[in-house]
Amino acid sequence: MRPLHLDYQRSFKPFPWLGFGVLAAALAAMVLMGGYYHQLGQRIGELEARVDRGERLSGLRSHSPRPAAKQAAQEQTLEVQHANQVLRQLTLPWDSLFQAVESSGGKSIAMLSMEPDVENGMVRISGEAKDFNAVLDYVKKLGGREEFGNVHLQSHQVRQDDPEKPVHFSLLAVWKVGAP
Repeated sequence: MRPLHLDYQRSFKPFPWLGFGVLAAALAAMVLMGGYYHQLGQRIGELEARVDRGERLSGLRSHSPRPAAKQAAQEQTLEVQHANQVLRQLTLPWDSLFQAVESSGGKSIAMLSMEPDVENGMVRISGEAKDFNAVLDYVKKLGGREEFGNVHLQSHQVRQDDPEKPVHFSLLAVWKVGAP
């Protein structure tokens, strides 16, 4: 068997030709890409100038905006209106509305649905009560709340099919949206 010769400290250091070759190639590629980038920038500038001149000339020829631009402006206006409507609905005092409706009911009222109409400032509430007097008390309590203006009983019907004979009702209230 031949002895192993391990040289952990080399006495001569070879010149890294390969590393300098790769560095030189990378620098050359970088210079070429920089020149190409500069040419593309000039070409883009020329094309943008040509488009600007074309738009100014077409603007002089016709004073009305193009149909596509008109349609885009209308769509943008509709989007802004929709966003404003959503923002108005989010900033409404929903908590005070829910608290007023829930706290006025008591144990004899079961609320089935509540349909706020923000545009008209109205709230339609439907529910069931143990008896007609409970419905009248509920309407009176809601009318006394500062969140609501006029509260009117729209309809009521005694459910004959139920053995307890609850009163199904629907009422309409003016919602004072600006109330605290």
